[in-house]
Amino acid sequence: MSQGGRDEVDSGRRVASVVAPAPTPADIGIVAALSMEVGYLIDRLRRVRKYHAAAMPVIEGELDGKIVAIAIGGMGRAAARRAATVLLDGHRPSWMVSAGFAGGLNPALGRYELALPDEVIDPEGRRFPVHRPDALGGIRSAAGRLLTVDRLILDASEKRLLHETSGADLVDMESSGVAALCAERLVRFLSVRVVSDDAGTTLPPELGSLMTKSGSYRVGAALRAVWNRPSRIKDFWNLHEQALESADRLARFVAHCLAELPA
Repeated sequence: MSQGGRDEVDSGRRVASVVAPAPTPADIGIVAALSMEVGYLIDRLRRVRKYHAAAMPVIEGELDGKIVAIAIGGMGRAAARRAATVLLDGHRPSWMVSAGFAGGLNPALGRYELALPDEVIDPEGRRFPVHRPDALGGIRSAAGRLLTVDRLILDASEKRLLHETSGADLVDMESSGVAALCAERLVRFLSVRVVSDDAGTTLPPELGSLMTKSGSYRVGAALRAVWNRPSRIKDFWNLHEQALESADRLARFVAHCLAELPA
């Protein structure tokens, strides 16, 4: 090998050591399904480092003196558990948080309401403990039961039925996946949610076909939905605006919760 070849190899090694530092042990690990859910929260972090692990983005930074690692794992229980495993194995946080949007099942919960469930259940009826702080310094939030399901719940009548049969107040697709792993690993678990659609709201039926498991949009499906029903443009735009508002409120709420969590 020529001297130039050795220089190129050595240079490559030096670059690799710079762009891929070892993860720092974190105080708190956060699992989210969608980048939109935690985008505003990531904006609050200082000294940010980004990784890719198990084909998912992991963002590490500092918030109010605590080291936070966020994994964006995609939709569903299996994806959430995989993201939580990445954080627990690589960053070793003492708290794990499942953060994101939730559908309201209890009619008493309005859109944009903040929630700290005190119980999480999965579709099989298993219940998981939640280490919910006793007080959060004046920010109002709902408690209650969070049900994790394996598909999007779009119709208001189905939300009503789930509320009646499960007694749950909220529904999501990820929290029990994280909660189950934390119960196995004896790690403290918290779910932090914002109601993105209330119990009386029926979402566009096309929404289920538009979303991939990674949480991104299928462009072709979106174009077909708009082509077939041009009136859906306004519906999708409203959903986008509501999602941004939900994410902004969630970021402020999560930041406040993290500041209150004991070491």
